[in-house]
Amino acid sequence: MKTSLRKKVLSLRDTLTPEELAQKSGAIWERLTQITAYSNARFPMFYVNFKSEVITMRTIKERLKKKLPVVLPKTVIDDRRLIPYLIKNWETDVVPGAYGILEPNPNTAERIAPDSIDVVIVPGSVFDRRCGRHGYGGGYYDRFLSQEAKGAIRIGLAFSIQVMEKIPLDPHDQKMDIIVSEDETIQCNKG
Repeated sequence: MKTSLRKKVLSLRDTLTPEELAQKSGAIWERLTQITAYSNARFPMFYVNFKSEVITMRTIKERLKKKLPVVLPKTVIDDRRLIPYLIKNWETDVVPGAYGILEPNPNTAERIAPDSIDVVIVPGSVFDRRCGRHGYGGGYYDRFLSQEAKGAIRIGLAFSIQVMEKIPLDPHDQKMDIIVSEDETIQCNKG
């Protein structure tokens, strides 16, 4: 059920044009900046967008220009886990990594303790109005949020076509505190 739902929603998301991706992502970031937990975050962790995900790269680069902290995850495939790094320079601190996604260069970026991260911006395939989330099937963010960044506020970014009324969740699926789409902000906890 999860796999077929994920596939269906991702195919729908993949039909968005580059213009729609940019416009809708811009609206999502406008909404996100209104959330106090995000705007006051000392060490927010972002993901680098891939394929048709909500675009994060522009905000990451803007923060780096302003010398604001940016934390990005490095994917360790063997352990199916994420290791957070503080990025200071896009050109030297970010390289192609697992799954072809840009991620921290461990030779130049500074590793950061997961408990210093106060907000985690989370990608996903499907979300629901109760702040449930399905990722992409690897469990990387579920493990990171439940074991490493337990105290961080979890903010899922999604296009409205990815937000359902209710999705089936397994015990290991980590819920978000807030979900932001181009049309609404769904707040379940914290923030």
